[in-house]
Amino acid sequence: MHDGAPPTLPNSLQRDSADRGRDARGIADAGAESAQGAETVEPGAGRDADGGAAAPAATAAPLVRRPGWLRAGTAAPPLRRRSPMVRLLVALTSTTALLAVAGLVAAAAIIPPVGARRDAREAAQREVTSQLAGDERVVARVFASQRRWTDMWRESFGIVVATDRRVLYVGAPPTPLLRPREDGPLELLVESFPYDGAFTLEPRSLFRGLVRGLALRTPSGRVNFVVDDREWRGAMAVSRASATARQAVTRELEQLSNANRSAAPRAAEYVPYVVQRGETLTGLARRFGTSPDVLRQLNQLRTDDIRVGQRLRVPRTE
Repeated sequence: MHDGAPPTLPNSLQRDSADRGRDARGIADAGAESAQGAETVEPGAGRDADGGAAAPAATAAPLVRRPGWLRAGTAAPPLRRRSPMVRLLVALTSTTALLAVAGLVAAAAIIPPVGARRDAREAAQREVTSQLAGDERVVARVFASQRRWTDMWRESFGIVVATDRRVLYVGAPPTPLLRPREDGPLELLVESFPYDGAFTLEPRSLFRGLVRGLALRTPSGRVNFVVDDREWRGAMAVSRASATARQAVTRELEQLSNANRSAAPRAAEYVPYVVQRGETLTGLARRFGTSPDVLRQLNQLRTDDIRVGQRLRVPRTE
């Protein structure tokens, strides 16, 4: 050490002193409303001859405290890995949330809006009145609904009517998914099944026994009408009225067919005949009112040649 030279600290002590100073300043800056300058003596700064500190240095800018592992020469801490149980719970929670959202979207698409049932039924009843002929009368009716795969299983409401001539269904299509229904009269679906056609209408359990309704079967397919429990009596009345009317129509058709049917001809009788001289198969066919082909089949002949005294079977003549 030379006279007049300021004393110096080892490098390791200088680094520790600097780190402690920075940590103290970071804590003071984070807790106080305004940072206040502090007099610090930098390592290696000049001192006076009496060992006193030199002139105070300028106030240092506030430093942001950093985690210890960001300092130079310090290794980063190891990443914590989640346990299998935690990962499973996170996956289940995410899947449940997605399923819940999908369920809400599906419910919003399938459940009809408020008032759709009432409006559809009122419009269907007005349409039934306009569809009836002058002398056609309603025997039974029941409110019903349909779910078709072409409508993404959304419910359409209507009415099933049994008249004295046919079974009639009038229903309103379901509310559109992507656009609101336009103002104005509903575009109704009308299906008519005359009693002289091939169909049956019977009460059945539908959709694997989840609901009850009427099943209308035709040669081309099946149409289901879902009926509420409180409307079940009406459904039974429509089914009975349809069955009774179809039986009556079937009897009328049978009577008409029997009346127009011609009398069956009498069965032909055959008698033996002995061929005389000069007779031919063609002449015998003309004589007995038949054809040579019939005589050949009756007598198992290959050709038209016959001989005198041959016995043949011929039709009896009056």
